[in-house]
Amino acid sequence: MTTEKIITQLITRRRELKITQDELARRAGVNRRTIVAIEAGTSDVGLRRLLRILTAMDMSVTLTLGAGRPTEAELTSIFRDDND
Repeated sequence: MTTEKIITQLITRRRELKITQDELARRAGVNRRTIVAIEAGTSDVGLRRLLRILTAMDMSVTLTLGAGRPTEAELTSIFRDDND
């Protein structure tokens, strides 16, 4: 799953719950700027912080095996610097 898809799911879920960014931040124990930055795609969020945000929206993470090892080109694309 791409970062963009994760962000879209977070925004969609927050809107389904009809809660503001302020309310989500309060429930997750983070500041509003964190939620704004995550939703804008301008900030990477650590795993612990992401799990707190997901828990606050009754969401979870499921890990599955991939389709195989990525190629060097795929890795370059996945880990490219957002400023490039």
